[in-house]
Amino acid sequence: METTKITPADKLKLQDLILHRVHEILLVASPYDHFVLEEDGRLTEQILHEYMGMDLSNAPRVWPAYTASNAFKMISSRKYDLVIVMMRLQDMPPLVFAAKIKEKYSSKPVILLAFDESEIKQLPKGLTHSTIDKVFIWSGNANVFLAIVKYIEDRMNVKRDVEKGDVRCILFIEDSPRFYSTILPMIYKEITYHMKSLVEKSLNDTERMLHKRGRPKILLVSTYEEAEKYYKHYRTHMLGIISDIRFPRGGKPDPMAGGAFIEWVRKLDPHMPIMLQSRHQKNRELAEKLHTHFLHKESPTLLQDLRKFIVTNFGFGDFVFRNEKNEVFFRATDLPSLLEALKTIPDESLVYHANSNHFSNWLAARGEFQLASQFRPLQVSDFGRVDELRELLLESIEKTIRSKRSGLVIEFSGEYYDAEETYTRLASGSLGGKARGLAFANSLLFKSDLRQRYPGVVIRVPKVAVIGTDAFDQFMDENKLWDVAFKNIPNQELERIFLKAQLPESLMESLRSVLAAVRYPLAVRSSSMLEDSQYQPLAGLYATYMLPNNSSSEKRRLKQLCEAVKRVYASTFFQEPKSFIGSSIHRQVEEKMAVIIMELIGRQYGSRFYPVISGTALSLNYYPVSYMKRDEGVAHLALGLGRTVVEGGKALRISPKYPSILPQFYSVKATLNNSQNSFFALDLNKKIDPLKGGVESNLRSYPLSVAEEDGTLTWCGSVVSVEDDVIRDSLQYDGTRVITFAPILKWNLFPLAEILVDLLEMGKEGLGCEVELEFAVNLYEDKSRKPEFYLLQIRPMVSTVEVEQGLKSVSKEEILCHSSLTLGNGTMDNIQDVVFVDPDRFRASKTVEIAQEVEAFNRELGDERPYLLIGPGRWGSADPWLGVPVNWNQINYARVIVELGLEQLPIDPSFGSHFFQNITSMRLGYFTVDFAKKQDWTDFAWLKQQPVVKKGRYTTWFHPEKPLLVNINGQTGEGLILKPRLSDEEIMNEQEASGI
Repeated sequence: METTKITPADKLKLQDLILHRVHEILLVASPYDHFVLEEDGRLTEQILHEYMGMDLSNAPRVWPAYTASNAFKMISSRKYDLVIVMMRLQDMPPLVFAAKIKEKYSSKPVILLAFDESEIKQLPKGLTHSTIDKVFIWSGNANVFLAIVKYIEDRMNVKRDVEKGDVRCILFIEDSPRFYSTILPMIYKEITYHMKSLVEKSLNDTERMLHKRGRPKILLVSTYEEAEKYYKHYRTHMLGIISDIRFPRGGKPDPMAGGAFIEWVRKLDPHMPIMLQSRHQKNRELAEKLHTHFLHKESPTLLQDLRKFIVTNFGFGDFVFRNEKNEVFFRATDLPSLLEALKTIPDESLVYHANSNHFSNWLAARGEFQLASQFRPLQVSDFGRVDELRELLLESIEKTIRSKRSGLVIEFSGEYYDAEETYTRLASGSLGGKARGLAFANSLLFKSDLRQRYPGVVIRVPKVAVIGTDAFDQFMDENKLWDVAFKNIPNQELERIFLKAQLPESLMESLRSVLAAVRYPLAVRSSSMLEDSQYQPLAGLYATYMLPNNSSSEKRRLKQLCEAVKRVYASTFFQEPKSFIGSSIHRQVEEKMAVIIMELIGRQYGSRFYPVISGTALSLNYYPVSYMKRDEGVAHLALGLGRTVVEGGKALRISPKYPSILPQFYSVKATLNNSQNSFFALDLNKKIDPLKGGVESNLRSYPLSVAEEDGTLTWCGSVVSVEDDVIRDSLQYDGTRVITFAPILKWNLFPLAEILVDLLEMGKEGLGCEVELEFAVNLYEDKSRKPEFYLLQIRPMVSTVEVEQGLKSVSKEEILCHSSLTLGNGTMDNIQDVVFVDPDRFRASKTVEIAQEVEAFNRELGDERPYLLIGPGRWGSADPWLGVPVNWNQINYARVIVELGLEQLPIDPSFGSHFFQNITSMRLGYFTVDFAKKQDWTDFAWLKQQPVVKKGRYTTWFHPEKPLLVNINGQTGEGLILKPRLSDEEIMNEQEASGI
């Protein structure tokens, strides 16, 4: 059975129900009666047993008072939600005591509890609620206390809960204390049992408790007038009626009150489920005449008859499709199977159930109150054809199922993995930062009108299964890996140890279920606790693996998936993340790893799998040009899988607001130099092990000529024509192919820029801060297939510290470095070391050696000596010909980084890559010095005059006598690095020495 998933809106509604509860009960009775209840009847034990057996929380506490005078003292010093008084009180008649309680506490419920009917006969006639709310009989079973408590709670909460939660009601008409004291506990027990069985497979204990808050209210009344009042108030929310035949009407007992009431109800609602009850078998004829069920009060099968009526008519249990002749056609266990049955059941069955409110009641019992209310007033007579009713039911249920599945995290039951679910959790624990972002992205798209704005585009997140962090803890514990993980072991050796370990068997079974349901390529991604947080995002530090998942051997597919998971686990303790976390406010022991198993986005082209477009988009543009504004955002686009973008390779940078402005392509030469000239794809060759070479060899790089053969270059390629050296937006010309995305950005064959603008705005509003997106796009030549936009990730951009925004006016002689393009915000005055790669000695062919020199200086400087790093080209470039290809742990102690643009090595700022995401997360200053801009410059002469600590072949470590002052304006992007300033005393000494 599939339990309906509780949506966030449902949760808010359900948690607001049952505002008034009975927690404290004052039981006023003689010592003997207390003895009978507590010692002989084990009252407290039985109440707890009843609550636990019915899976109810918050069993009330019962406080004894042996006399009326003692009860008055207790009630004045403590708040009691309910007072139960028994017949024998030594110092005051129970009705007098009750009247005094009501006189002082008019709204406090007071229940009179008797041991048998003979005691009740002593009561005066015309007993009203102004004295006693209800009389019950104790039969030796504590379930009557549960019925009393629930009766009081239902009366207090019914009006509010129907209005706020759309909950349903059952009207129970009975004036005999003996019978309602017996039957009411039966009804509560049956309702609670069936509610429990319906939510047995819900996601968690919290949701089970919330779902049970929506149980039907049992409205016990004893007179015709009460019954009529309640029915008028809650008619549209009434599941059914259980009614006696003889009860008071007009202040007098009426032997036919039940018949008259049912006739009145039948005029309003001909198909309301009703059961008439009586001690006399002759009244069965009356029940048949009124088209109601009949319950014989003295029947030995009383409980079974009552259970059958509740299950059949109030929507508990399976939905059994039948006709008026009781011929069974189909049995539905959940909403999806109900949907399937509605497509094929005969018209006569559909008409029978629709007219009998069976659909409405069955849905209400499962918490589908909105759908139940929609179906409630429907009658076949409202439609010209039965098929019109059928179509409406199908459309409404399909919409509800979609809404339940969309934007939510579904718990994997361990029995069957539903490949159609968007987001499934395979193991408990935290989802991790990246998976939380995906879950939020899923919810964001579901709640938005983005799909309505772009009806010609499929917009969604990939299908995802997440292994929560509890599986990681279990894996580490069972394999005794904690001690090993925290040792200073090389990455490769650590990974080898992790690969020998065994995943938990329960996780292995879940992975088998996943692979049995999906055959598309998979991305196995890290999702650590600290990953993608707003202040320490750890972007790109952990492993991601792509799996073809196409082997004919299920054993091989499982082996590869398990290996990928273990490799991701091992990357938690690699040197680079350890170094990064060590430089942050966190500790390594705080980090735990969840793993995302995600549908890899793309299409198969021959033996390759990749999307036409992948990229990132940021809501804040640190490099606005022309009339762009910083808050209008920036995007980085690439052909193929996104490794090109996240590793800082050659990707196209655009402003989604102005997609036709391409600063990188300011000339034909610049276009040739800056254009992407290869792309990443997953090799689907079954003979190749995608994990053999680790992360570096997991994907294969292909030249653009392969994309042209695949037909994907048509969407993103242009040609530098050999005939006239002009860029042509058509592949029909001979010449060098370049990636400009002109068909998308210039000719708008796909609304990429518009979608990114909308998503960035939605993301900022949803996260409450600047955001970064990852996305991928599939495009089709077949016009019958819609293009697909996939939101792969949404996360906060790193916040910068708030400081003064104005840069002080200084002379050029005081400036070591000035840049009009910086990243960061604020001032730093504790940097007294400079690691400098001299442009005069720089060689593009030696950048790997340069990186090793920088690493050696970085290690020696350490965390206690923050330093300024200056050098030509891109720092952290994946392409060693574009700059120094350092990893984070090779420069992690730098606090300000300067990229120097040279005429022979122009700088194209590479923000958006994982390398620079981590640079910004550590609040580092980042300067780009453009040789073509007169206002950007560096005083190399002054720097080379400073004291030298060490000197390498390409790199020098300087140590000025005093700290430098770094000042960055985060709003304008302007930055200064000032030389050490002399004190007033030092200035006077210099002036004296020079004779001034």
